[in-house]
Amino acid sequence: MAQSLIDSSERDLTSWHGDWSGLRVVVVGLGATGFALVDTLVELGADVTVVAADATADRINLAQVIGTEVVVSASGEQRVAALSGVAPDFAVVSPGVTTDDPVVSNLQEKGIPVFSDVDLAWRLRDKNTKVASWIIVSGEKEGVRAAELAARILNAAGRPTLVVGNGFDPLLDALRDPHPYEMLIVVAHDPSLQWWERFSESSRRPVMAVCVEEDSHTNSGVLYDGVEMACVYRRGVGTTEARVEEAEVVEGARAISVGLDAPGKSDVGLVQEILVDRAFLADRANQAWEISTLEELVEAGWALPDDVVVILTATAIARAFDVSPEAIAGVLSLP
Repeated sequence: MAQSLIDSSERDLTSWHGDWSGLRVVVVGLGATGFALVDTLVELGADVTVVAADATADRINLAQVIGTEVVVSASGEQRVAALSGVAPDFAVVSPGVTTDDPVVSNLQEKGIPVFSDVDLAWRLRDKNTKVASWIIVSGEKEGVRAAELAARILNAAGRPTLVVGNGFDPLLDALRDPHPYEMLIVVAHDPSLQWWERFSESSRRPVMAVCVEEDSHTNSGVLYDGVEMACVYRRGVGTTEARVEEAEVVEGARAISVGLDAPGKSDVGLVQEILVDRAFLADRANQAWEISTLEELVEAGWALPDDVVVILTATAIARAFDVSPEAIAGVLSLP
C-alpha cells in the first residue's frame, strides 16, 4: 500500500520547483516508466539508485550515463542486498512491480515511504506554466480504446490532449514536454493502483476518473480518489459503481454512468437505437442530447455492439469539457 511522501528535512515536495536536490531515491523497476522516473529524478538533482529484476541493455546504459546507480538481478535476495548501504528518503515503484517484490517489502519494513509514479508525477505537474488537467482511465480493453477516442474528439475540438501511461508514452515524459498539453488522459491498469496514495491533502486531484471494464473485480475506490468533476463508471456491470462509492472525492464531483440501456438523469446510454447524453445539459430531467444512432455508426464502419460502450465512454469524457454533440458526431463519422 502506498504511503504519503515524508521528508525529514521538511522540504516542499509538492512541486517541480521544490528542492529535490540531494534526496536519496530508490526507483524499483526499469521499464519505460522506470527509466522516465530515473531521468526525471536525476534532472531534479536527486541521488538515484534503480533496482530491477530485468531491463534492456539500452536502458541500463542510459541510466548509467546520466549518473544513476543501476542494480539488475533476477535474484530478489541480491537486489535487496545491493541496497544494504543505501538509506533512501523515499522510493518510487514502477507500475509493473508486484506487491510481493522483495525490494519493496524490504523498504516498507524499514519504514521507507513507497509510492507510485503517478503520485510523483502529480507533484511535478507544474514544470510548465500551463498545467494540464488530468483524466485518469483504468482498463486494458474498453478503457484504452475510450481514452484514444476521447483524445481524438478533444483534439478535433481544439483541446490539445495526449494519452499517456500504460501502453503509451510515460506520463512524466509528457509533463516535461516543452510544448505542454491542455489535457492528459492517464491510462492505468488495476494492478498498478496498489501503489497509489489514498486521498490526502497533497494527493492527486484529477478532473475525471473513468473505469468501464466488465472484468473490474476490485472494490477499491483509489482510482476515483480526489476527483474534482466527474467519476465515470459502467452501469450495472462489474464493480465499477462500488469503486465510486468507496472513493473519497472532492465535494461537488458527480457520478456519471454509461450503459447500453436507457440513461438516468446523470447518465449516458441508449434510447432505442439512439446514443444520448443526459448528464451534461441544463434540463437533465426532461431532455437529452442525441449524439448518434446505431445505424449511423454501422454506416461509418464501427463494430457493433462491441464499440458502443467505448463510444459512450468517450462521449461522456468529451461532453464533460463542453464538446458539442455535433462535434462528437463528426469524429464518430470517421472511425
